[in-house]
Amino acid sequence: MTTQDLIAEIQAKNSQISQNQILEQLEAERTKTDGLLGDETLLRLIAAKLGVQVSQTTFQLNNIISSGCLFAGLYDVNVAGRLIAVFPVKNFSGEEKSGKLATLMIGDNDGLLRVVLWNEKAELVEKGELKAGQIVKLSHGYTRDDRYGKTELHLGTKGIIELESSEKNSVCPSLNQFTTRISSLNSNSGTVHIAGVVKAVFGKTGFTRNNDNDGVVMRFALRDDSGETTVVVWNEKVIELEKLFRESVHLLLVNARVKEAKAGTVEVHVDSNTYISVQ
Repeated sequence: MTTQDLIAEIQAKNSQISQNQILEQLEAERTKTDGLLGDETLLRLIAAKLGVQVSQTTFQLNNIISSGCLFAGLYDVNVAGRLIAVFPVKNFSGEEKSGKLATLMIGDNDGLLRVVLWNEKAELVEKGELKAGQIVKLSHGYTRDDRYGKTELHLGTKGIIELESSEKNSVCPSLNQFTTRISSLNSNSGTVHIAGVVKAVFGKTGFTRNNDNDGVVMRFALRDDSGETTVVVWNEKVIELEKLFRESVHLLLVNARVKEAKAGTVEVHVDSNTYISVQ
């Protein structure tokens, strides 16, 4: 599909935008992405922002793409960054197919990107070959939107994972660059990544869920140089954390969720979607 075909399709599906307006947005996106993406890809990005669904095709993106430039529907995508979190492998089975998957979080200068590894790629996590802090290059992936509408990268059979040399440490963001200061947490913070020192452990409590299954919850206080907050840990994460736990230990929590507590204060909740690392 040519550039002009895409412009015509965008106009046909959104009559309120003119060709000149599309071209102005195209030039702005060229500048923003520093020439890494072709005009066809940029026009698809513009269409997505306008809520227009255009005809799909396959993209050949040979350069490293920043996470901030990705959107759903891209193929043969290459990204690079620092591994921020490595989640355990999960097995799945269904009528049509079964297999395994693992989830990573990588960080580059634009932010964090969720990566899903399928089957043999997930086995690299099982073998312990991928660890938080490493710098990786992920090649020949494809992008999808998750259930919240956020773009994520998938690596299947054609995907390649390469560990980069330690010489690139200085140009990749550090783990702590992605954390939020505790003093800035509020009821609208949503999902956050925080780091701090365990100051006090308040113990754990068992409970029975609505489905009559037993659960467990634990609370502790976490402090950084800006303030202190209560962390609430649920179910299997309690078991995982107890193996690492002691006062004065430094923890990194990735994908924790901020919720409003009593008296207008907030607390941080840790569940199966949260990655925990001792720093």
